[in-house]
Amino acid sequence: MIQAIILGVVQGLTEFLPISSTAHLILVPWLFGWGDPGLAFDVILHLGTLTGIIAFFWKDFYKMSYGMLFNGKNMISDLKIEGRIGWYIVIGTVPAGLAGLAFKDKIETLFRDPSLIAVTLILFGLLLWWSEASGRKRRRLSHMNLLDIIIIGCAQALALIPGVSRSGITITAGLFRNLERETAARFAFLLSTPIILAGGLLSFLDVYKTGFPHEMLWPFAGGFLASTVSGFLAIKYLLIFLSRQKVNIFVYYRVLLGIFILWGR
Repeated sequence: MIQAIILGVVQGLTEFLPISSTAHLILVPWLFGWGDPGLAFDVILHLGTLTGIIAFFWKDFYKMSYGMLFNGKNMISDLKIEGRIGWYIVIGTVPAGLAGLAFKDKIETLFRDPSLIAVTLILFGLLLWWSEASGRKRRRLSHMNLLDIIIIGCAQALALIPGVSRSGITITAGLFRNLERETAARFAFLLSTPIILAGGLLSFLDVYKTGFPHEMLWPFAGGFLASTVSGFLAIKYLLIFLSRQKVNIFVYYRVLLGIFILWGR
């Protein structure tokens, strides 16, 4: 139960902080000498973070759905913008969805080595620093266009590589496109939702075929609750933080963690 809760908190925090959840879920068991918790537990953790993000953004998803379905001349401008953002999310999900179907298993097999994860943590952390230093950070969600979506959507596809971070690479791309930090993060979280949902459903089908370990019901419940709560809080406080501060603290963390892993090898 303790391991399940720790891994749930790790998943919830690192799914949305730009420091790579996949890397941390590989590294934490490696550091503590724990065994692989298995695919079923991974599904539970991702369902927890999915629950957290839906709970936080449910009003946004409702407005986007309404705007997408009923985008008419008499609709107020805010709902028209929300509807457009909804379609942008659909379009931006395509590159990562195609890449996931084509390369997910191969990439996760090839890049699970801690040394390679350390290198990606450092390199993409430095890329995040570059985007912070060079981006003008003036544009909001209402200013986004199709080119923004294509670039950010293609960037999200790189998150298949452990150590890259889905939120990290999409925030990086958003900053390079001169989005405000909070706007880049908000869109990154909204864009991640369909991918988390699709990945969870595909993994659930695999678990369904092999059978669910009912004897692990309570640890799984603990991991689910921990990932839901920590994910919700990570989104809330990261958006507040980025409205006031630069992303550099996450860059420092990624670089130091990468160096620590390489030194420990």
